[in-house]
Amino acid sequence: MEEIVNTDLGSYLRQMRERVRPEQMGLQARGSRRVPGLRREEVAALAGVSQTYYTRLEQAQTAHASPQVLLSIARALQLSADERDYLLKIGTPVQNPQQPAPHEDQVSPSTRMLLGSLDNVAAAVLNYRCDILGWNSLYHRLFAPHLGFDAPERPEQRPNVIKMNFLDDNVRSLYADWATESESNVTYLRFISGDHRHDPQLAELIGELTIQSEEFAALWCRQRVSNCIEGSKLFDHPVVGELELMYQSADLQDGNILKFYHAEPDSPHEAALQLLMVDLDSVHHH
Repeated sequence: MEEIVNTDLGSYLRQMRERVRPEQMGLQARGSRRVPGLRREEVAALAGVSQTYYTRLEQAQTAHASPQVLLSIARALQLSADERDYLLKIGTPVQNPQQPAPHEDQVSPSTRMLLGSLDNVAAAVLNYRCDILGWNSLYHRLFAPHLGFDAPERPEQRPNVIKMNFLDDNVRSLYADWATESESNVTYLRFISGDHRHDPQLAELIGELTIQSEEFAALWCRQRVSNCIEGSKLFDHPVVGELELMYQSADLQDGNILKFYHAEPDSPHEAALQLLMVDLDSVHHH
């Protein structure tokens, strides 16, 4: 089952090669090309490896390569930093694959206090699979008021950000630009799958999404990779309307991720976020 996440190195190289236009590399686009992008011999020449060796990698006759070779190929294919890291992860052998790193899916008391004290910030603690392990009231109110506040406490019903994004219409309708949001979800999942190729729960998540969402399956096949750690998102919230929030991620000591959303100070977006808080308080006081 675990192989579902261990992308075939060959198919990744092929997709990345087909993405590069010969003109970008200063090569003449001579003659007719059956497929878009660079030819194998061109990548091999740019990377300084033999054409035979490169072809073996792409045809998956050779499962791994040295980091030096992979870095040369990454340069030849003009990969981004995230794509290069991913290529190194899937292209080098896994050390001790039988022992997944111990990983506790729970939130420490001090992190829980921090979550509770972040008042005008929507904050949640996620594991790398994007399961929500804890959230503050504002995050809950922003993303998932249709779920119980204690949902993250119950492992078997724990909300997963990516799963909700594809399979929960309430969450899906929050994003003003769902196409971009869903793409960044999948590129992130692909990025972490390089590190966690032997995690059965991750394989299960990817399998479930592939079966239940054609959109996910199509994006997953593209094998695009990036780690989304900061940016801004536009929401269309059923209670407070349009809301533009900045987001950032911070790594916690326990290996989990603190994700927070905040508005620009003194902006209408901050006022809308505060309105969501007021709405919260009035609910609590009834």
